[in-house]
Amino acid sequence: MKKLRKDSTTTSLETNDFEQLFLPDAEPKESRQSELLQDNLLARPEMHMFLRPYFFLDKHADRSIGIDSREVVCVNGKKIERRWCVKPDSEYGMPGPLEAAVLLVLYEIAYERYISKRTPVPEVMHIGSLRSFIQRLGMSYCGKTAAAVKLALKRLVHTSCTSENSFFDKSKNLFLTESFHLLRGVGITGDTDGKGDVIEETFVTFDDRIRRNLNSRYLMVLDLVFLRKCKSDIAKHLYPLLIHWLWRSSQQGYWRVEYQWLAQHLGIKTWDKLWRAKNQLKEANENMQEMGYIAAYKWDGWTLLYFPGEKFQETQQRRAAAKENIPVSTTSVKSPNQSRTVIEYDPLLPVLNLFAAGNPLAERGLKDRGLTAEQAEALCIEKGIHVTIAR
Repeated sequence: MKKLRKDSTTTSLETNDFEQLFLPDAEPKESRQSELLQDNLLARPEMHMFLRPYFFLDKHADRSIGIDSREVVCVNGKKIERRWCVKPDSEYGMPGPLEAAVLLVLYEIAYERYISKRTPVPEVMHIGSLRSFIQRLGMSYCGKTAAAVKLALKRLVHTSCTSENSFFDKSKNLFLTESFHLLRGVGITGDTDGKGDVIEETFVTFDDRIRRNLNSRYLMVLDLVFLRKCKSDIAKHLYPLLIHWLWRSSQQGYWRVEYQWLAQHLGIKTWDKLWRAKNQLKEANENMQEMGYIAAYKWDGWTLLYFPGEKFQETQQRRAAAKENIPVSTTSVKSPNQSRTVIEYDPLLPVLNLFAAGNPLAERGLKDRGLTAEQAEALCIEKGIHVTIAR
């Protein structure tokens, strides 16, 4: 009998999860041309790929164990339980780092060939030769890698996911309670098609729910250059979570997250000893800090605080600049119970929160902005930030 790893997390966020579109629906011609020039530097996966746990990143994880994640969110003043369950196939087990890389490349192909050209992603999407696909993964083609990639594609097909008010269907503006697969089907060049014929070109079939979100441009944008510089699989999955949750926490100035929730969403083992948890995330956390995506991180018991860094702030500034040139669409259909709140990013919040927490990194940030400690303290009072240390 299969065992499922369970977790129960409660959050009081007043939100419609995953409503933020990092890629605007309406773009002027000039913006589109600029975007196309940079397509080889960006990836645009479907939003759930990194924001819900699909993959086990621990090399020693038991692939026969699945994920059963539960959380309570507050939407329009009402508490709603969301459940996300990933069940491994008895033969193929759980997807891991290779499957994550394969799925990301599939989304890259979908964007390049269809979404960027305003053409719907077809039910059956041809992906070229297996050799070219493996090269896109950054791997050398050989019998061993070919076999591994074939297995990864099949594992994505056989992994089942169950959502209870957890998977957001952008085209319908609602959360689904359904079961689905990451991929509905795959065909490999040279294999038989079940009718005695040989498949001439490798193809995949996205699940209808995934395809609807792709065609609705329910995507997040990842900097591929930055992603490839990440030193570990954990860091590669922490980066997209930081993209989303630092933005969602912009008004607060930092992202506060429970270790148990984070470990499960990163697909890593959840330790019951704090020193092990700290060691487990140390490399990824320091990697994000070295690369400037976070200015600092801090453990508060079993809770982690992430403070946005210069790289994150640059991203927000680019998004803000892009918004000024993008007309607001008035034709989108919204559910009567759903509304979107535009959160304006305050670039002073990260350094002020560091100052309020007594973090030495605040000193340089204040100096760069020409602020004294007294001015920073006054700004903290003005913005409602509690200064926790005596001065």
